[in-house]
Amino acid sequence: MSWFKKAEPQPAPRKPGQIAVSGLLTEKAVLLDGPAEKPALLQALVERACEAHGLPDCEALVKKVLEREDGISTTLDTGLSLPHARLDALPDFKAALAIAPRGIPDPKQPELKIKVMFLFFSPNKQEAFVQHLHLLRTVSSLFQPELIAQLTRAGSPKAALELIKAAESR
Repeated sequence: MSWFKKAEPQPAPRKPGQIAVSGLLTEKAVLLDGPAEKPALLQALVERACEAHGLPDCEALVKKVLEREDGISTTLDTGLSLPHARLDALPDFKAALAIAPRGIPDPKQPELKIKVMFLFFSPNKQEAFVQHLHLLRTVSSLFQPELIAQLTRAGSPKAALELIKAAESR
């Protein structure tokens, strides 16, 4: 029997104003193996974000995200999709995560398969714009092929969050 507790991985120190991805997510905000088409997955993920974070007017948020994605795809060649929107009345950042183990095609780039979708909403304020850009960079740097592959094998939202926290601490 050990008298010492195993140390929990701690996130790497952040620069002022930088947001930890794991700090934006809760188990309720993680969707495992959702719909197999991008528009339906986007809708399910926005609904999950609304439930998890108490966001009002979910239908309007779905419409806003779908319109944004209709203009330009946010899917990267790593299998990460980064749908996002800036909202006027939002006081702080909110996020949700979908994991698609089998991969779903991006309608605008069918050769790309979405394995992980990280949706976030940010405040539509000038002072939040730099954080918005930092979050885009942080998420795209964090969700590299190794982490994405691990997430597609995560058996639960809790396991997915633990993988993200571990990756952030490296």
